[in-house]
Parts: sequence; structure tokens; C-alpha cells
Amino acid sequence: MADTTTLAFLPPDAPQPYDLRPLVASWIRSLRSRNLSVNTIKIYERAGADLAAFLLSYEPPDKDSKPAPTELEEIHREHVEAHITALLERTSPGNAHQAFRSLKTFFTWLLNEEEIDRSPMRTMQAPVVPEKAVPVLPDDALKRLIKECSGKDFESRRDYALVCIFIDTGVRLSELTVRDVQHIDLDVLELTVIGKGGRERKVPIGRQTVQAVDRYFRAYAKHIGRALVDTDPLWIGVKTKRRMLKWGIADIIERRAKAAGLPHIHPHQFRHTFAHQWKLNGGNEDALMRITGWRSRQMLTRYGASAAGERARQEHRQLSPGDRLHER
Repeated sequence: MADTTTLAFLPPDAPQPYDLRPLVASWIRSLRSRNLSVNTIKIYERAGADLAAFLLSYEPPDKDSKPAPTELEEIHREHVEAHITALLERTSPGNAHQAFRSLKTFFTWLLNEEEIDRSPMRTMQAPVVPEKAVPVLPDDALKRLIKECSGKDFESRRDYALVCIFIDTGVRLSELTVRDVQHIDLDVLELTVIGKGGRERKVPIGRQTVQAVDRYFRAYAKHIGRALVDTDPLWIGVKTKRRMLKWGIADIIERRAKAAGLPHIHPHQFRHTFAHQWKLNGGNEDALMRITGWRSRQMLTRYGASAAGERARQEHRQLSPGDRLHER
């Protein structure tokens, strides 16, 4: 049933706008049965809820436009395009693109469930998202950040280990958050994470990072007053001694960066920086894809794009045709 506030000004005998929310709820239940990540389901749920709200309050912009749909089959490409346009104006191209992809999935589900005969989005094109080059972190900034965490108390040991793993692996914030002590092997030098699509992968870590984590684990055991067990959370709060969520970990990075006199650092910048450093030092691209969990080679171009000029200049210094001619 549509919100009464939405329909308050409609004449009693006027057709009521179609309420898409029950079908969105069914779709979300279907997604949960596929064991998708909580974050993915939240994105889909928001996209469906936003479209449902838009249709309930939809007013045709002119007399030639299609009226608000009163049945599922009446939802037209024009309605979805108007919704995507409104998102572009209200939020950002990135958000609109994400909603577009989510709604494509929703209407495909409706087709498969035989709720509709054809999707209103079948010929729609996704909104263009301008490529934004995420700045990589220079070595000086990374060194200052590490130095800021170089104390010997529990909090410093934890933050130092956290920063080292981000720098050394380029893992996503979500991948590093919901991990237990058992997911990092200090003898094999390996961190096990769950990436997008629920895919598990082994991420190698360096000797210095292993040492940082080993010191953190010793401080961790003293902090909780007992030996660690495999199922202990990898990251815990100083006062709560409970598992930290991703917002808490992101806050650590922000606070430490500020204390080090650095501008705001988002954890995802470590991922871009890792990819840049890997390519700058001639690392194998297939190995980079395996470590980062990328399945598309397009990601190789996207990540570290802001420092592509630096890599080009370094390669030119090594391969300069003019220099080679003068060396002979």
C-alpha cells in the first residue's frame, strides 16, 4: 500500500500510483538466498527503495509525458530515465551509475520471475561516470604515517600493524575488517581475505609486516589478559576490546594522518598506491591481479592512474632512444 502522505492530494477515485516496494522486498529476499555480501544487498535494496519512492511521487513533467504508472506493466523506460536523471542532479554520476546497474538486475529478476514480459531498461544506456584519478600516497607521506604509529602501547602496535598491512597488500577496507586471528599466517607470510563475490584469496605479506603483526599480537594478548585463539577478531577497540567495524578502522587512518600533519587519507588510497608502486617497480601484471583480486584487466589502467605520468617518465629514462644513441 502506498504512503498516505504521497496520495493525500489525489482525488478519491483517482488511480493510485503503483507501489513497487513489495516486489523490491521479494527481490531482496531472493538476493539473500544467493549469499551475497551484506554491502551488495544494501546497495541493491537502496536502489529498489529509491525507485519505488520516486514512482509513488512521480508527476509527469508535461502533457506529452507518460503518466505515473498504476500497474507494474506500466513502468516505462521514461520513468526509469527520469529517476536516473533525478539521481544525477541530486547526487553524483557514480551513485546514478550504481543505481542503474542495480535496477538492471532488479528488472532482470522480474523477467526471470515472469512478473513482466520485458524490461523497461532493455535499451537504456548507463550514465557516463567521469574517470577520477585517485591520488597515490608518496613515500614521504607513508613514512610519516608509519612513524606516527611507532609507539609501544597496545593502540600504537595495533595501528602500526594495520597501516603496514594496508601499505603492503593494497587490500580493501572491507576485506581487512571482518577477519580473525586465524586468517593471518605469520609463518607462511600470508593473509586470507574474502573479496567481492565472496571469493577467497591468499594475499602475501612482507617480512616487516609480519614483524609488525607479531608485535601487535603479543600486545593484544597482554591487553585482553590471555593467550589469543584463532577465532579472536583481528582488530579490536582499545576500550571495548571488541571487534572493530570498518568505520572504526577508517577513523584510525584519518586520525593518524591528521596527527602526522597529512591531509585526509581514505583507506582505498592505499590500494591505488600499492598498484602504482607495483607497476612502477616492474611488477608482473598477472601477479598484481591475483593479489588484488581483480578479474578485469581494465582495473590495471584505472588503479594508480593519477601517477601514470610518473611511471611513463621513469620508463622513458630507462628506454630513451636519444640516450641510447649517445651511449654508443
